[in-house]
Order: sequence, then C-alpha cells, then structure tokens
Amino acid sequence: IQGDAVLRIGRLCREAKEVAQQESGDRWQDDTNRWSDGTNFRQDYTFLESRDTNDATPQHDDIPQNSASSQHDDTDGDATLQQEGAAWVEPPSPHPLSPMPAPVCLVYNSDSNKLSLNPTALAVLRDITQPVVVVAIAGPYRTGKSFLMNQLAERRTGFPLGPTVQAETKGIWMWCLPHPRQPGVALVLLDTEGLADPDKGDNNNDAWIFTLALLFSSTLVYNSMHTIDQKALDQLRLVTELTNHIRVRVEDADSAAEFNRIFPGFVWTVRDFTLQLQEGKRPLTEDEYLEKALRLKPGYGQKVQEYNELRRCLRDFFPRRKLFVLEQPTANANLARLEEIQEDELQPGFRKQANAFCQYIWENALVKVLPGGRQVTGTVLASLAEKYVTAIMKGEVPCVESAVTAVARAENTAAVAAAVSEYWRGMEQDLVLPTDSRTVLVDVHQVWERRAVTLFLSRAFADNDRSYQCQLMQELEAAKEKFCRRNEEASEKRCWMVLQELWQDVEDSVKRGGYAVPGGAQLFQEDLGRVLEEYQRWPEKGVKADAVLEEFLRKHEPLAQMLDATDAHLVMMERQREAAAAKEAAAKEAEVARLKEQQRSLEEHSRQLEQRLREDQRLQLKELDRMLEHRLKEQKALLEEGYKRDAEQLQQQIKQLRQEKEKTRKSSWISSAIGVLGDVASLVLPGVFGKIVGSATNLVRRIF
Repeated sequence: IQGDAVLRIGRLCREAKEVAQQESGDRWQDDTNRWSDGTNFRQDYTFLESRDTNDATPQHDDIPQNSASSQHDDTDGDATLQQEGAAWVEPPSPHPLSPMPAPVCLVYNSDSNKLSLNPTALAVLRDITQPVVVVAIAGPYRTGKSFLMNQLAERRTGFPLGPTVQAETKGIWMWCLPHPRQPGVALVLLDTEGLADPDKGDNNNDAWIFTLALLFSSTLVYNSMHTIDQKALDQLRLVTELTNHIRVRVEDADSAAEFNRIFPGFVWTVRDFTLQLQEGKRPLTEDEYLEKALRLKPGYGQKVQEYNELRRCLRDFFPRRKLFVLEQPTANANLARLEEIQEDELQPGFRKQANAFCQYIWENALVKVLPGGRQVTGTVLASLAEKYVTAIMKGEVPCVESAVTAVARAENTAAVAAAVSEYWRGMEQDLVLPTDSRTVLVDVHQVWERRAVTLFLSRAFADNDRSYQCQLMQELEAAKEKFCRRNEEASEKRCWMVLQELWQDVEDSVKRGGYAVPGGAQLFQEDLGRVLEEYQRWPEKGVKADAVLEEFLRKHEPLAQMLDATDAHLVMMERQREAAAAKEAAAKEAEVARLKEQQRSLEEHSRQLEQRLREDQRLQLKELDRMLEHRLKEQKALLEEGYKRDAEQLQQQIKQLRQEKEKTRKSSWISSAIGVLGDVASLVLPGVFGKIVGSATNLVRRIF
C-alpha cells in the first residue's frame, strides 16, 4: 500500500510541476582568455580586504501605487514573508568592499581587435559577494565618457582623460566601489572604448564592445556631443544590429519583448549642449526632447522605413530611458587639463547638470538581475563575462539563456560547497563531544543546518528540479551522521577511560591476590558494586555509556567465575542484561529519532524554499509592473502620434505581460517547487517517506 502511495504521490508532484511550469512560462533552466604578451596594467594595486477591462489603458493592478519609488525600493514586504513560525535567518553578510584605488582593464582589446579577459579583474569581481549595480558608458571616441564616469566615482582622476584627439580607453575598464546610496551593494563602473575610432577602423569590433557593455550593465549610458540630430542617431545605428549579436534563448526566435527583458536601463547624455530646450515657444524637458527625437515619421516608403527603424529599436529595446544635457564643463583652454582643474573651475551650469546626472544614477540605477528577478553578484557577473567573451572569441553569438544556465550550474555547485563548509565550521565550533544525548547534538545540528540552507538559497538560482538543494540535504545528513559517529567514538573512549580508572584498584587487588582469601568473593562483590555505582554517577559519559558497560562486564565475567563469586557473577549478568536492553532501546530510539530528524529537515528546507520563492515572486511581480508601466506608456505615445497599427501590435505584448503577471501571482508554482523537493528528497532520505505523503496531500489541496 505504501509503495503504491509513493508512486501516486510522485506522479501527482510531477504533474503539478508540469502544470505550474506551463502556467508560469518558466523556460529558464572554462577557459579564461589570458592576457597577450606585452600587455601592461595601468597600476599595480592591492585593494580588497581579506575574506564580502480595456487592454489599451492602464488597469489599477498593472501599475504600482507608488511607481516613482518602485524602481529602486525593494524593501516593501510581503505578508507571507512574515508568517508566524517561519524559520528564516538572514544569510551571512557579504564581506565589506574596499574601494579600488584605480580602474583596471576587464576586457582587453588587442591591436588585432581580439578580445580577452583580464584574470586579475575577474578575481576582483569574484571577490564581490554583494549585489552589483553595473553602469557602463559607451559612445563615440573623444566625447568625455571617462570624465563623466569619474564624476560617478566622485573622483577627479581615475579613468584617464587624454588631451589629444587619440582615443585613450581601449577595451572595457572597470572600477568597483561601495555604492554611495545603497549599503551592501557594489557600484561597478565600466568605461568602454570609443566607437568609430578612425585608428581602429573595425565596425564589427565596435559592435562587440557595445554588445558586451550592454550585456554586462544594468544601466547603459550613451554619451554623444552637441545635439540629438540624425547624425547622432546614425552613430547609434549598431542598435539595429543587436539582434545579430545577442540571442536571448537557445531555441525559438527572439522578439523585441524578449530583448527588453534583458536589456539595461538607457541614459543618453548629450555633451556641450548649447541649444534651447523648447518646441516653438513651449519649453521642453530633457525627456520630452528625447522622445521628440525618437518620434516616428508617418508613411511606408523606403526612406521612411529607414528613418523609423532605429527609432523603433530604441523605443522597443529600451523602454526605460532618460536624457541629460550638459553644457561644456569649462573654457576651451582648460579642456586639455580636466584632471587638474578644481571643482570650482567647472562651469556652474555643468556642475548642476552633472550632479543631477550622478544623483539619478545613484538613486535610480537598478541592481543587475537575471531573468526571473534573481540579483547578480560580482561573482556571477565574472562568470557571465567569461561565457560571453568566450562565445565571441569562438565566433559564436552570445546567448543569455545558455550563459545563465552554465553559470547557474557552477554557482549552484559552489553554493552547495559553501553551505556545507559553513555547516562544518559551525558544528566544529559549537559542538563539544561527547554530548550527554543525541538530542544535544541534534539541537546544534539544527542551528547550523538552518544557516547552511539560508546560505545556499541566498546564492543558488535556476535550481528548477531542486537537484542541488537535494544534494545539499544529502550532504548535510551525511555530515550529521559523521558527527554522530564521532560523538559515539568520543563517548566510547571516555567511558573506557572512566571504567579503566575505576577498575584499577580491583585489578591491582587481583594481582596481589587480595581476593584469594576467605571472604574474597564477598569483597570482590562489594568492589564491583562500588565501581558500578561510581560509573553511573560519573558525568559526561555520552551516548555509549550502556554499550561500553555491557562490553566491559562481558570482558570481566570470567574473573567472577574464577573467583567463584556467585553473587558477583549474578550481579554482572543482570547488569549486562540491563545494559544490553538499554543499548537495544537506545538504538531503536536513535533510529526513530533519525527518521524524525529527516522529516524535520525536509520541513526546514521546504519552509526556507517557500520563503525564498515568495521573495522571488515579489521581485518578478515588481519587474512585471515596471515592464507593464513602460509598455502602456509607449502604447499611449504611439496612439497620440497616430500609429494605431504599432499600438495594436504592442497590445499583444501588454496582454502577454498581464497574463504572465497573473500566473506569477498565483502560488501553484511555489507549491509545485516544494512538492518537487519532497519528491526528490524521498528518494534519498528514508525518513522523508511519511512526510512526503503528507506534503503531497497538502500540495494537491493547494493546487486543486
């Protein structure tokens, strides 16, 4: 009956998993390029601390009530996260980040236009366990990109500013700093090689540099000069080719909706801007000026299509976009020494505009996230960078889904190892062997198991079949059993030492012939009773006290027979029987306890998994709200501009987003994930059988 029940429950869990995956639409499931000879670093440095009802209009549920703050406020709670009795401990705090004193090259671009990754820069990223806000800047060469990035770093120097027409930055340079507004978050600044450098003359190389900047960043700053005219837009023509340089999924054609899910926020900075922001006599805001420049032209001719192509791409790929215009920073004579001039030597207007730009980036640039809403750490960013650059150097098109899947495998494996290591460290630290009972050991185990599960879930992602969490469950169970064996060994050793010490006087008396006298048997019986009584009173003998006593008495039973100490022999036989019975009862009790502990372990894993998934659900809903808000805003603009057909095409995306939001809001996929965990756990932990029957029953109730 139990076997049939397990098969039925397993089938229900798998069916529930498939239903939930269909509902949610969730399909997301090493060589390092080395420096070329002769490559020099900008600076040697040591900076890291030792190891841290009308679809066309917005609906009430589509837009967050406080959309202005929703872009960067991830603290709003979910009531389900605060349920009474939910076992959740905060993951260990990441190591504090020490600011880098200077930038370092991340992606080296050789004279032959071959890209490679700097292992030292990758090591820097791998050491950053905090979430990262990644701001990359791109644009034509010699337009002041590096100066603007130094402003974001709150430094006068850092990214070099060359005084000549020769491009200064080659490849992609990186500067990692503590975020000035978000504690526990790292700010990663990426300065990229200028586009359209005549000394390079390789448009394809430009495209790959731009592609990498886009893939790495959570906010992309595009920097150009003077105004947004057709020439400035033509310099962004490579945006229309991004679909040739990036794939979102391994299979299926990628749509614009897929790309804007993975693309960063877009900020356009126009430097040395001298025009009046107005349309006729009506003043324009910077953002209105940008939207005016991206307005489509009516008509269907070839020239109109070419005119609209780039504008459509920018509007489709970057629904989150912002414009800043900045006047010339200082007089012409001072432009060649921007690194040397003081802040008060900069034009007041420029200082005000640059400060507005920096404040916007610091307060609104989002933490980089993976599809599904999981935040990216420096460690994960380093692995993604390796996958993307390796694909490019192999002549392949970087695929986001493929890279995320590969990185998830590596990161989940590392998460298991880190969690197990944390468990061992804590157990070694807190456990004093031998313990008086198994319960004492299990209590310590539960504390560190909980911390290990929390650490694992804080790092793991895309573990859809729960295989890595099941692996963690197995390894923690095996580690606990090792500590139990060590506890038994320590108890045995201590008990034998105690008995040997207590028996020493008896043994000495035997050697002296002290019992080979009239009344010797009675004397032996009295000494034996004293030994047994003192042994029972001796503290901290541990879990093997009865088992060792049984073996000890059996070993010395011949002595009582030799001394013809009948009463003593009977006492020894009785105590052996008592010890054997206690040993057997303890073994049965330990086995029952072990099975119950495995059930409790599954409950702990399930509870924390639900907590983690509900947080993921909250982040996914938040991101879907953002996407809906931008899509609805874009649709409204298209209707106002008279592009009804384009607005109707966009309506399909809006409908899909609403459907996805509704599916994400349901909890069936969370129940399914917990059921899958129990299903897998029942195959490796025998004590989980009873629990999986109950869990699956509850799961079926929750789903149906």
